Amino acid sequence: MRKKKTPRLRSGQVKKVRAIIYDIKNDRLCFLILHRTLRWKGWEFLKETIEKGETPLKAVKRGIREEAQIKKFEIIKDLKKKEKWQVGENIYEIVSTFLIKAEMRQKISLKQEIIEHDKYQWVDKKTALKKITWPETREILKRINRSLFI
Repeated sequence: MRKKKTPRLRSGQVKKVRAIIYDIKNDRLCFLILHRTLRWKGWEFLKETIEKGETPLKAVKRGIREEAQIKKFEIIKDLKKKEKWQVGENIYEIVSTFLIKAEMRQKISLKQEIIEHDKYQWVDKKTALKKITWPETREILKRINRSLFI
């Protein structure tokens, strides 16, 4: 397993991608949410830091495999949704938000050298909107049209 590094870009900038992973079961959208324990506690969609020389697309693929151990998935769309926040001297920016289709039946493992998440859930949109910690992330999910998922 690779050791995760947070690459520093100019002026303490950290570029990230977000994966909104979903499946459709009995005509109902279900979303994979992760319970974060590293640096803060709460629920989120999978995020991954873009490594030096990596494209957002490569970063999201790597992140899905490394953070959730999901092997089979389909990238549906880059929503081009961005988000920016600052913690101390570091500025974090999500440069792309991808819709990812994956089957809920797949085994998911959150085991890594550095534990970021301690549990996960597949939930419907209403539950995801209640559980997701950050308002900006909830707003992105709220505005996504169901037709994008089918």
